[in-house]
Amino acid sequence: MRRWLASLLLAPACLLAQFQIVLVSGDTERPTGAVVDLGAIDAGDLLDARFRLRNPQAAGAVLDSVAVAGAGFSIPVPPPLPVTIAARGALDFVVRFEPRAPGAFSAVLTVNRTSLILRAIATAGLMLWLEEGGQRVKLAAESTVDFGSVEVGAATTRRFSIQNPAQTRLALTELTVTGEGFRGPDVPHLPVGLEPGASQVFEVVFSPLRVGAAGGLLKLNGRSFRLSGQGLNPALPKPEILLDPPAPRSGQQVKVKVRLTRPAASAATGELSIRFEPATPGVPDDAAIGFLAPAGRVVSFSVERGAEEALFAGRSETVMQTGTTAGRLVLTARLGSHVEQATIVLAAQPPVVDAVRVVRSRTALELNLVGFDNTRSISELNFTFFDRDGRVLEPGAIKVEASSEFSRYFAGSTLGGVFALRAIFPVSGDVNVVSAVDIELTNAAGRTRINRVSF
Repeated sequence: MRRWLASLLLAPACLLAQFQIVLVSGDTERPTGAVVDLGAIDAGDLLDARFRLRNPQAAGAVLDSVAVAGAGFSIPVPPPLPVTIAARGALDFVVRFEPRAPGAFSAVLTVNRTSLILRAIATAGLMLWLEEGGQRVKLAAESTVDFGSVEVGAATTRRFSIQNPAQTRLALTELTVTGEGFRGPDVPHLPVGLEPGASQVFEVVFSPLRVGAAGGLLKLNGRSFRLSGQGLNPALPKPEILLDPPAPRSGQQVKVKVRLTRPAASAATGELSIRFEPATPGVPDDAAIGFLAPAGRVVSFSVERGAEEALFAGRSETVMQTGTTAGRLVLTARLGSHVEQATIVLAAQPPVVDAVRVVRSRTALELNLVGFDNTRSISELNFTFFDRDGRVLEPGAIKVEASSEFSRYFAGSTLGGVFALRAIFPVSGDVNVVSAVDIELTNAAGRTRINRVSF
């Protein structure tokens, strides 16, 4: 019975002794003894020692507790407990040494019921702080200060301070910055003595020379701190769309320029496009709306470094047609991340007549009109003929109801609001007496009158 009880009491001790504790540095493992010397660092700095628990057995083993006791020592990320470490498996954890003053330090590291003594030395040394947003962050050796993303040609600055936390005067013997794109600090000739509690403020500037990741080193009395940053392509300026005339109407050609809000820091390409929104829902698209060279509703442009306006195939402007349909034209310029728009309102307007031609035969007059109606709603035509003396000829004003004819025409047309009208008027008597005509066209937007077309 006694042997059975002794075996039962010894079983936990055997279970707890199954772990092998090693110190890890990079890819190298170093077995630990009863005392582990972690080395020396400056007071105010920190040292992270990585420990690895190995389970060499063919069965899993339970880790119940991991703790460290001693001034300046801590486990910043304790492992979740309890945890079973698989057969031939391992578990890592970090013990941090962060002394606040110079001296010799020791602590007890306990893994289940196995204990190790940790020793480290803190020497009197200068502390480095990063000042940002009204706060200070203490930096440890080999830590990284990120300067963020900065456009090539621009710069950002980080402010640091060196402090003497010791009770004696300490010397600043080394303070250098290396690395492409990093420069500073501007400090007096070294060495410089710092009295207890005194500080020395300095700045480091990051101005990337090229696109991509950049790295550097800040060295302080033999300790290194990493600097990092990212160079970005310079942001492109915002494009602005300029129109000539500034408030175009239907049936016009418009000169379009893209001006930049500031000189471009780098060459780039962009795109200018047109979107048409008809004033009347369901109205067919107007194929005449678009750019002339190249034809279409999208045109590319280029921006040269230092330029303040875009080029369209080497020209400072492109030409667009507004078409012959009432509605809105939305011009969109895209350059880099910028998307800028300009809107042209093509208001409904009375019919426009571009050309009138009269053909006189022996017994009739033929009138040919070419124009456009951007509302596609011509409803009435009026013709009044005059003799050589300016008198109105019988029967006076000739009114023609034309809404149905124009509706049918526009429904099948792919030419927007463009129309060509041919009207024949039989003449009884001497056709040569007729010398002029007044013409009126009426649509939903109003009336257009063309006076005294002579022939």
